[in-house]
Amino acid sequence: MFHDVHKKILRALETQDLRKGSKESTKNELTNRINAIKKFEKIHVWRKELREAKKSIIDNFDFYIDKFKNNVEKRGFIFHYAENSDEARKIILDILKGSRLVVKSKSMVGEEISLRDFLEENGIEVYETDLGEFLVQISGGKPAHMVTPAVNITKERASTLLEPYIGRRELEIDKMVMGVRRFMREKFFSADAGIIGANSLSINGEMVFITNEGNGALTQILPSRIILITSIEKLLPNLDYCIKEALVQTVYDGYRNISYIHIINKSYGKDFHIVLLNNNRNSCDNFLNDTLLCIKCGSCQLACPIFKEVDGAWGDIYTAAIGIPWTYITGNKIMARDLSNLCLSCGICYQVCPMEINIPELIRKVKGLR
Repeated sequence: MFHDVHKKILRALETQDLRKGSKESTKNELTNRINAIKKFEKIHVWRKELREAKKSIIDNFDFYIDKFKNNVEKRGFIFHYAENSDEARKIILDILKGSRLVVKSKSMVGEEISLRDFLEENGIEVYETDLGEFLVQISGGKPAHMVTPAVNITKERASTLLEPYIGRRELEIDKMVMGVRRFMREKFFSADAGIIGANSLSINGEMVFITNEGNGALTQILPSRIILITSIEKLLPNLDYCIKEALVQTVYDGYRNISYIHIINKSYGKDFHIVLLNNNRNSCDNFLNDTLLCIKCGSCQLACPIFKEVDGAWGDIYTAAIGIPWTYITGNKIMARDLSNLCLSCGICYQVCPMEINIPELIRKVKGLR
């Protein structure tokens, strides 16, 4: 296994185009984060409140999952609980029976269960509607970062990848975006179903997700059948905490503004399904429990010196830093141990984590498992 990881990283180091994309995207990460934090005076109060709230949920998962289930069903949603990836895929395939075209907005849980590949193998056409995810899809790769999946794709490579879909080679980013928007418009109106993710879940039955492109809104508004796929550690005590998480996540990723905060609190008569995934989160080894505090802002990835050199090659679905314990929890324990050997134990990831997760200590513990 380590030999495979080694080869993957060597390829990344030898591919100048990928390294250029990563370096351009991460060179200002510290300045961007500091400037974003300055804009929100209460951000440190919010993140500490958020940590305590998440910890209280993690300590009582079964109780809060049941409460969330009851509340979303009262709001008209159809609730499904999936113990593992295989179960989640089967549930979703069953919901999509008869569907031929699906539009999908960004979802790390969807990536975790290899949802798009699975649906395509079963004859369903799937389009990622987030521009970064679409670039990853048509490149045949995997997301390099939790928030900015195409962080390693340069403008020039994006232009080449998009040409067959938008009909011409554009070198200006605005024109690429407009071309993809035109291409996606027809998919949105033709889709039999939409699949979305969630940044957070209120136990009262509200679901929150954030986007910068508006694709998430179209994905959940236009199709008549909607599936929201998410995981149990996203649960929070109420909607206020969900909004705080959206802001903390955005600020610590280096953004000062969010384009869209979507709050879903009713099914509005749609065939609206919620698939809540466990995948070992509720029974992971106690020493890895703090991993579940992660809000997937990706700040630890952008700050990591190894990630800056090899980006998504250092990992599988969840890459770099916090990605190592996430990889262990979600099932690929051998790969997690192999990846952990590349950690420098410099501690930068711990310094930038808004949830104050001692990531180097988690990685050291994964290293010690045999």
